[in-house]
Amino acid sequence: MSATLKPKVLFIGFGHLAKSLLSKKLLNSVNIHALNSKSVIKNINLKKKILNFNNDYNYIFLLIRPNTFLTSGNQFQKYLSKETLVISCMAGIKLSTIEKILKSKKIVRIMPNVMALNNKSQTHIYMKNKNLFDNKLKKLLSNFGTIISVRNEDQINFATSVFGSGPAFIAYIINIFVKASKKLAKPYNMNEKDLIELFKNVLETNYSSKMLDDFVSSISSKKGTTQAGVNYIKSQNIEKIIYTTLLKAYKRAKEIDSEKKNTKSQ
Repeated sequence: MSATLKPKVLFIGFGHLAKSLLSKKLLNSVNIHALNSKSVIKNINLKKKILNFNNDYNYIFLLIRPNTFLTSGNQFQKYLSKETLVISCMAGIKLSTIEKILKSKKIVRIMPNVMALNNKSQTHIYMKNKNLFDNKLKKLLSNFGTIISVRNEDQINFATSVFGSGPAFIAYIINIFVKASKKLAKPYNMNEKDLIELFKNVLETNYSSKMLDDFVSSISSKKGTTQAGVNYIKSQNIEKIIYTTLLKAYKRAKEIDSEKKNTKSQ
């Protein structure tokens, strides 16, 4: 396939999430332009500035901060044509809000995560018009990893909390374990890679909640070292802490769209 036949994509916003979507697989399958915060468009494939643009993009990804879109999103209308499909990666901003600001009905919402760079994102997608989810869009999004369709828009808020923000929560928890282990074993210069490998090995052999429960039980013996540690973790109600962490992220996602009313009144 020649380069001219590849779908033409515009990233509106070029921050951390946008850059994490740029897997080798994606770069080989589409031509990507990116609009940065200084309103400069760059051809990502060719690594050069675009002096004159045509609104002939097949897909536009909204990768800007939600508050930026709420206050000045109408400036992006000029990049759309009647054929353009808008793919919003913004947390919390409803389809109805995006449709109103961009004056378009060809919009889907997705929630990828930063692991898309390695084709490991579990990308959730929601759209009102199911016909928009055609084979071309599936092929495009499969560059990020797996695709999970959801039935209602609120599930995108859930996906934002668990799958969008979740990798950061998991990394934070793992890092706490790593730091605590190194502190305990300070005289012995414990290798961080060995500790990370420990997490990988546990997950590779246990891939369901029940298996993890059974795994803990199989190691724990009455009055043993594992039981002593597990009992302490339970006494600190870590399950409630994790649930509350996810709940706060979920509630924050739900709040964001309503902030458009506040921005207009200020």
